[in-house]
Amino acid sequence: MSTTTQPGPELLDERSIGGILVHPLGFLTGFVGPALVYAISDHAYTRENARHALNWYATISCLVVLAFGTLFLGADELTVGGEPTELSLLPAPIDMIFTAVGVIFTFLLAIATLLTLIYVVVATVKAIFGSVWTYPGAVDVVGRYLN
Repeated sequence: MSTTTQPGPELLDERSIGGILVHPLGFLTGFVGPALVYAISDHAYTRENARHALNWYATISCLVVLAFGTLFLGADELTVGGEPTELSLLPAPIDMIFTAVGVIFTFLLAIATLLTLIYVVVATVKAIFGSVWTYPGAVDVVGRYLN
């Protein structure tokens, strides 16, 4: 009994350099690099990897805006030119709540930044071996709004 094997697709036909490098690119450029790769690429593997990287960095960007926005709204004093200036955008009990929420978001942002270092390595290694890895905790912004 003779078995013939069908030649498989070439390595770069099923995965691409762009699909592998989009993860370190995102680490260097934030969501801008993966967004450009997602918009420009017509390779399914590259777009899928770029989508997952873009989702993670968009989630991180939203966390940055929330953290610094709530901390700014909760601030009651601002230093301008070395002199403290009263800022007080919100009344006293509410500014304390915004400050506490801002501190929590900042703590979450610090954890997410550390996770980003780990996620980039894991996603890049997975992409090298031909699988697409979904970043845990990322909101699927691209899948929901851009597909």
